Amino acid sequence: MQIRLIRSATLVVEMADVRLLIDPWLAAKGEGRSYSGRATSPLVDLPLSVDELLHGIDAVLVSHLHSDHFDDAAQRALPKSMPILCHGRDQAAIAKMGFEDVRAIGQGLTLGSVRIRTTDGKHGPPEVLDDMGEVSGFLIEAPGEPRLYWAGDTILCPEVKAILADERPDVVVVHGCSALWKGKGPLVMDGPMVLETVRLSGHAKVVVTHLDAVDHATVSRADLRQMAATASIDQSRLLVPEDGGILSF
Repeated sequence: MQIRLIRSATLVVEMADVRLLIDPWLAAKGEGRSYSGRATSPLVDLPLSVDELLHGIDAVLVSHLHSDHFDDAAQRALPKSMPILCHGRDQAAIAKMGFEDVRAIGQGLTLGSVRIRTTDGKHGPPEVLDDMGEVSGFLIEAPGEPRLYWAGDTILCPEVKAILADERPDVVVVHGCSALWKGKGPLVMDGPMVLETVRLSGHAKVVVTHLDAVDHATVSRADLRQMAATASIDQSRLLVPEDGGILSF
């Protein structure tokens, strides 16, 4: 299995001859929106062209419809025949965008020999959930491949802890920028939550993404690396890739 971080939460996952694009945010630098009023996101360019990124993609996974996870630029760039895999609550909205093959993942959807399931999470503490809405993660697995848990836009909550304990994934991807909304949050994991996820993940490798790209973030890659060093976290267990970086498992 290979995971390539594109930017922020956007990944390309290759597993069992299937190439999945997760949560495409394809706006050019500064051509999205501001989430805090400090700057216009995304704060950095894509590390490759959109044409290069989309080459060979078999399907797109969309966790939820926030603009930094499935934006107008992605909706324009993706072929309307591209399979879009999502939580059932978003299926009708994505179909209204003109996509012709929108599939609800639910508790089991297969693509080739790859099986995908949705997981639950919480997009922040109770006081922001009315604004943030519901979100999803994914469990992705195939025979002979590591089991991947992409937690999505969630804090460390009982739903995430249950997946770590019950499913025992081999690779865990979490969002660790500790973004705030109107001064409240975090909307996704902060540093202590990331370190606790490593502790709870047993043998798994934990990959941290959604960093250094949105203006409402409060934790950077440098911050996380320093926190991990201070906590004597094994560097082989906690991976903080740069945009465009490829990890093989």
